Amino acid sequence: MQFAESPATSVPASTIPLHPNETPQLRALINATAERYEIPRSLLHRVIIRESTHRPGARNGPYYGLMQILPATARAMGFSGAPTDLLDAETNLTYAGKYLRGAWLLSDGSEAEAVKWYSRGYYYEAKRRGMLVETGLRKG
Repeated sequence: MQFAESPATSVPASTIPLHPNETPQLRALINATAERYEIPRSLLHRVIIRESTHRPGARNGPYYGLMQILPATARAMGFSGAPTDLLDAETNLTYAGKYLRGAWLLSDGSEAEAVKWYSRGYYYEAKRRGMLVETGLRKG
């Protein structure tokens, strides 16, 4: 049985209703991304709701997709495609999810802090803590 947050919550993922604009396929991608990067599903949804309300094609100025990532930030996480490729949900989740993982590592377990680091950037904080490689901002 899969759980929405963690086994400790005892809430099966299948019982949590979809958010507005979220599809079952998108939910599956989000869950897989959370597992891949070892971040809470609730954190990933929180960022997606804040940034695009689960709309993969969302655009706002230079920001793209579900998690409204800058192409330059995505490139720092290993992306090599065209900016419009970030409008694909899976592509966006791959690179923005990796970036969110770094914010989560710096947040000391606080989702609110992770959201702040995600939205304002965390390069200098990761550098200060000696975590550039661990956060994905520098290759090891």
